[in-house]
Amino acid sequence: MSVERYALVQEDLRAKILDGTYPVGEPLPHTDQLKEMYRVSTATITRAMKTLKDEGLIWRVANKGMIVQGPPVVIDIPLAITRMDEVREWTLACQRAGTTGYLLPTPGSGYRDTATPDVAQDLGLDEGTPVAAWESRGTIAKRVVCIDHTYVSQERREAGLAAYEVPRSAARLDLRTSVRAATPEEARTMKISRGSPVLDIVRITYDDTGPAQVQYRTLNPQRVRITDRSLPPTSPSSSHQSA
Repeated sequence: MSVERYALVQEDLRAKILDGTYPVGEPLPHTDQLKEMYRVSTATITRAMKTLKDEGLIWRVANKGMIVQGPPVVIDIPLAITRMDEVREWTLACQRAGTTGYLLPTPGSGYRDTATPDVAQDLGLDEGTPVAAWESRGTIAKRVVCIDHTYVSQERREAGLAAYEVPRSAARLDLRTSVRAATPEEARTMKISRGSPVLDIVRITYDDTGPAQVQYRTLNPQRVRITDRSLPPTSPSSSHQSA
């Protein structure tokens, strides 16, 4: 495969997406049309499409082909922020980027569960202890870029001591971050290629009685940039990854 031909196809398609030649929401020409247009092989078109997909400019839709997504919008958010503040901060970050977006619980996502080994360790519970759990999703222009799973002990939940009720003055955060490949389900939800890098964040919120809440967050780092320059003293700074 000619590197020059591949670069030409990729750059020309990208330019036509960005200048509106191929409108957002509309499909790109079929592979056979593109092969004839650029006089290249199927492999060259496939490679160019994968790159554009990884950049978030196109997404495959069943029975429609590669649909133009438009240039990705990136928002800046902090990690070291309490849960009660971050919903508003997410919306403001989207507004600053010139778009709309929300961080909201997934409808019907609240449920009771029992603590897995990871949840038990992070909340200082015995494995199997009843916990309350819910899922939230962060969006930018209606596209999911963040998936949260949050847990609190059922005892704290019933006593009204968990989640949003932790006072800012009393809250202390412990943060851990790492980068890994997206699972197939995450790739489908966030419309990224399988195996694309995602940023994992574990955030434990403490009050004066101990761990109040643990949140497991997965971000698309092509769409969300972390602004914190440093982590709280309780967090291993060597694990911090800037998206």
